[in-house]
Amino acid sequence: MVRFGNSTVHGRRALPRTEAPLVAILSTGSIQHHAVLVDLSRTGARLKGQSFPKEGEELTFQAEKVMAAGAVVWLDGDQCGVEFDRPIAAAEVNRVRALAKFVEVVASRK
Repeated sequence: MVRFGNSTVHGRRALPRTEAPLVAILSTGSIQHHAVLVDLSRTGARLKGQSFPKEGEELTFQAEKVMAAGAVVWLDGDQCGVEFDRPIAAAEVNRVRALAKFVEVVASRK
């Protein structure tokens, strides 16, 4: 089984990831699965939640204003990996990174 996030080049990721503790929605037709976005790259995302689409199932990923078509490529307990059909823009990843940092700062002040 191919594991999301494992590059064939010495186990290093080809594209950097961003820690992003934000809510994401995985939609498969009329069913929506809500999860926490653990990290995000231009090519996919790792999520944590209670229910996910089946492995291999096509979906629409949405977190904030970022939307991408993709599929679940692995499931492991309360986490899953989603691979996007096409890479999202670096600006989208940077926007999510900035929002995640803002949320972290606000949460740490409480």
